[in-house]
Amino acid sequence: MLTLVGAGAVVINGVQGVQATGLVGTRGTFTVAYCTDTNPSGKNSDYECGGDFAPRGGNVDDGRSGTLENADNYPAGKKLDVVESLMGSELRFRETGVGAALGSVLWFCIGLAILAMGAFQSRKWAKSFKK
Repeated sequence: MLTLVGAGAVVINGVQGVQATGLVGTRGTFTVAYCTDTNPSGKNSDYECGGDFAPRGGNVDDGRSGTLENADNYPAGKKLDVVESLMGSELRFRETGVGAALGSVLWFCIGLAILAMGAFQSRKWAKSFKK
């Protein structure tokens, strides 16, 4: 089970990390219309913002409305550099930049550690059948 969880974390955060650098995906500007706390009962807030996306080199008429993932509580009208998310549903966007890339690298490393623990346990389990 650890191996599967670790492999999933490595794949997901690897893709999100590459996206956060802006090397892949449709880049553009996201204009925040509103932000909502999706975890109001907990101590830690988890914001999701809605707004309009305009692709780079395009104009506002080329844009579309969508949701910004893993957001802070941004004020309405704030413009952010984003990339269209490759994973999940359409019309979801992720911020680009150093902070977003470092966050993905951190979770990628945690996924690698879980994957290594799972591989070690699987190897140990397989050896137990040889005795």
